[in-house]
Amino acid sequence: MNKRALFSTILSLLMMSYGCFGSTKPDDVSEGDSFNIIFNSGFENDSIHVFAENTSAPCTDDMIGIDNSVSKNGDWEQDLENSPFGEGLFCFGGGDRSQRGIDIVQDPDDSNNQAMHMWIVEPAENISDSDDIACNGEGEGSRKARIQHVLKDNSELYSLQYQVKMRLGDSFQTLVDSEYDFNWMTIGEFWNNQPSEEHSFRVTLNLVKPDNASGTPFYFGMKADKQDDGDSDWNSAWPEEIVSNVAVPIGSWFTLDVTIIEGDQQNGRAIVHATIDGVEYEVANITDWTHAPSDPSPDGFSTINTMKLYTSGAVMCGLNDLDQKLEVWWDDYKIGIPE
Repeated sequence: MNKRALFSTILSLLMMSYGCFGSTKPDDVSEGDSFNIIFNSGFENDSIHVFAENTSAPCTDDMIGIDNSVSKNGDWEQDLENSPFGEGLFCFGGGDRSQRGIDIVQDPDDSNNQAMHMWIVEPAENISDSDDIACNGEGEGSRKARIQHVLKDNSELYSLQYQVKMRLGDSFQTLVDSEYDFNWMTIGEFWNNQPSEEHSFRVTLNLVKPDNASGTPFYFGMKADKQDDGDSDWNSAWPEEIVSNVAVPIGSWFTLDVTIIEGDQQNGRAIVHATIDGVEYEVANITDWTHAPSDPSPDGFSTINTMKLYTSGAVMCGLNDLDQKLEVWWDDYKIGIPE
């Protein structure tokens, strides 16, 4: 079997069904900074990437230093972590730098600019792979591919807003050109109680390819899941997953603006805008649960992942068989509290 046929076989495991599409349209007003920015960075020279070699511990990378390319609030430790946000780390779910990593690099489109590069070459997160060798014919679900910036131990974080620029690498076009659909390509996640806690709940920002046809683009999607007491399965907390009609660019920069507010079915908010080629689109504008309906005393978003790349082992091994890696660039990160 040639590599491309093998890729198609692996990807066929991932075909799934979807909820209705959300209705979106361009907005006349471009993105703004109308929120209290607690921290921001352009990943420029004084942002320092610290990482550990020769270890498979999950959270081994960090950013420190003061990014002087921004006018204020550019200290990765004193501004970002000395705030409603807790400890900040980059986590991988295992593996080492031969399998996945982050780096501060030159912007692929502008040699005068720096960005943060996430890259995965094989799924390093071993769930049930008996031989402990990635992409060796293991079954679906036995491995995952994950990189995420983790802000954990957040103190009474009942709302948050952030903006960040993203650029998807060429391997996303390979997935678009495949004949299969995908809904597991997470780029942001917001936890209102972790799976290890009672009343666990998450809001997930995804890239979704809704049709099993070559050439169908990725669209922005959003969903919310809860774990009922004593149940390890995730169940939808909203009537359906929202899948917008805003196609996600590949190989060019776009900006996300995300606001999440804790609340019940009448007061919880999840709002996402994407600015593409200077035009701002509404991706999601949801009023619904953003904490577990069973939680009598919700206490905010204890852990959030605002920069994330997370997908299945099958997707990652399919790309690996084609000698391709999954990669995303991030830049101009701003995070704070909505007004």
